[in-house]
Parts: sequence; structure tokens; C-alpha cells
Amino acid sequence: MNNLTSFMNEHIFWFIMICFVIAGTLFFLGLLYYGFSNPPTKEEKNRVHPGDDLLGNEPGRMRGTLAVTVNAPREEVWPYLAQIGLKQAGFYSFEWLERLCGFDIHNTYTIVDEWQNRKKGDYVFYHQCGIGSEVKDVKQGEYFTSLSDSRNPSAYPGAIAFVPPFRLRFFAWTWSFILEDIGNDKTRFFTRCDAVFEPNKGIRKCLVAFFLGIPSFVMCKSMLKKIKACAELQEKSRI
Repeated sequence: MNNLTSFMNEHIFWFIMICFVIAGTLFFLGLLYYGFSNPPTKEEKNRVHPGDDLLGNEPGRMRGTLAVTVNAPREEVWPYLAQIGLKQAGFYSFEWLERLCGFDIHNTYTIVDEWQNRKKGDYVFYHQCGIGSEVKDVKQGEYFTSLSDSRNPSAYPGAIAFVPPFRLRFFAWTWSFILEDIGNDKTRFFTRCDAVFEPNKGIRKCLVAFFLGIPSFVMCKSMLKKIKACAELQEKSRI
């Protein structure tokens, strides 16, 4: 018994570390599956969507597209989409995880009339320090697009142009939200993000993909699913 106790005392640190590594690996793989499962079709990914022109034809573009089918018409989905933002309804995602990472985000799952006037020139804040993107185009009930570009920062009060701390010369990205009527009172809800930066190769490209790309997919998938649930519940309440 003394030998067993001595062995456990000597190796308990490594046992705990191995458990943490296994748990962390499983958690990470779960996030990957959640974020990248049920992707849009190849045709949907290759299709031209609103906002695709905001970064022109710059080389080295990284692109992510997500989609979900909502069993409700666009007019039931748009009010939730129109009010996203840190200073409005949040992002309908894992707010506990967002706050754990320092984002003061609190989701609101009801429609607030004062937050419905989404228009060109608005700024969607992601973080209280000023990180966000400026709304570039809006078609009420159908889509809105947004852009952040450190080469041409937004002049909106309190806005900053975010550049990841990876020794990049510049960083620019778009975030667009599109609602497509697919008939039978159903909506295909897309979110599309493009990013360009320099240098766009080697370790820096991997860092952007790992630390920004993967979390974005996971959080956006949660957003799509929760807005879908809100819109479908709203639709059922009207029937």
C-alpha cells in the first residue's frame, strides 16, 4: 500500500495533465465538428453573394460560408438579424464563452423596435474596445454587408480597425448576412466572411485560420441555429 501511495504521489501531476490534455482534445474536436458539420452545398459556396465585392479581387482571400434552413419566411428572420451587435441584441451565440474571452456581450432574444433600423453607415460593435465592422449595404428583409479594413479604418465614433497580433502589415475582413426565400415559407440563411492580410503565408496564415477562423465558424454556427429557433418559434406563435 505504501508503495502504491508513493507511486500515486509521484505521478499524480502527470496523471492530471494527461486528463486535461485528453479533455481539451475532445473539447476541441467537438467544436470542430459543431462548426464545420452540415456545410452549405458547393453551389451555395461558389455563388456570388452580397458583400463579395467589398474586398475586390485581392489575392490570398480566405473565405468562410455557413448556412441553415429556417422553417419560417424571411420577415420572421430579419428582425433578429437586424438587431445583432454588442450594443444591441448580442450575437445569439455562446455568450458565456464570449464573456469568458472578455467580450461584454449579453444576448436578447426578443425583438426590440429601437434596434430595427439597420442602415448603411452603422457600425456593428463586437467588443467594447471598438472592434467591429461598418455596414456597407442593406436591403431590408434580405441582407446586409459589413467591412473592417485597417488600411481604411471606419470613421464611426469609437470604432477601431482590428489587426491580429501576428506581425501583419494589414488586416481586412467582411461579414455579410443573407436571407434567401426558398419557397414554402422557408428561408435559407447565409453568413459569409472574407479576409485578406499580409503576409498571407506560412505560420501567419495558420495562426489566422486557427485563432480566428475556427472560433468564427463555431460562434457563427451557434448564431445561425439560435436565430433559426427564434424565427421558427415566432412563426409558430402566429399560426
